[in-house]
Amino acid sequence: MTAPVQLASAATAQLNSVALTGAQIAAALQILAGLPEPQRDGPFAQGVALRTYALDAGFSDVAIAGAALHARVTALAKWTALHDPLRQSDPGAAIEATARHPLVQVDGGIGFEGAAFQEMILFIEELPW
Repeated sequence: MTAPVQLASAATAQLNSVALTGAQIAAALQILAGLPEPQRDGPFAQGVALRTYALDAGFSDVAIAGAALHARVTALAKWTALHDPLRQSDPGAAIEATARHPLVQVDGGIGFEGAAFQEMILFIEELPW
């Protein structure tokens, strides 16, 4: 493995090591939606907002938790744009899957493997909770 691939794998593993809940993903999405319009699409403003949330939520490593939240909500947005543009998936199941499904290296960075993520959403939709 080349050094950049090893670094990417290590970074992805570190992001996947952060235990998150669906409620935390939902809170992160609300925080990002509440950013002022000029900042809403800015990665720096998003990162600051999610690190602040991670601090308030009591994560031990605020920087990694903020990065994990950012990576997961970004992965959800990428997946939705490519695989569910009409937003037909159950929103609650998609949020729960976002908290649990492993991040992987995809074209353009970190994301969710399309078919496997869809399967997880469908599985969660069927749970009796």
